[in-house]
Amino acid sequence: MKLLKMTLYGIAWGCTICTFIMIIGAAVVGDSFLALSAEQFIKQAIGSMVVGIGFTVPSLIYNADRLNRVLQTLIHMGIGFAVYLPIASYLGWLPIGYGFGMLALSLVIAVAFYFAIWLFFYLHNRKEAAKLNEKLQGME
Repeated sequence: MKLLKMTLYGIAWGCTICTFIMIIGAAVVGDSFLALSAEQFIKQAIGSMVVGIGFTVPSLIYNADRLNRVLQTLIHMGIGFAVYLPIASYLGWLPIGYGFGMLALSLVIAVAFYFAIWLFFYLHNRKEAAKLNEKLQGME
């Protein structure tokens, strides 16, 4: 059940991020950013969903208490990027034709984006744990 829930979260995250990128791209670049054929749109949407799943499902690793947080994060990030990189390459999300500098910059931005989302969830879960601990202490 948890796997299904995380898969659906991944699809939702993938679609949401895809939509935000489309909005930002259209606002910055204009109509040409959205000049996609139906086939291209379907590939972009499915790719976004698969990448979303590739980053959310591996977050189940955080339930493995025997692993430290750094190792859990590296495994989560490693699996996520192992899914992201081939899809991003295939769908043209990586600026391969613009030189190594642009490619490196896009990867740095992707890693920063990963850590921003990771930090948000880390702080959220830490806050929730503090609330639960406070309630438990109040029950004593």
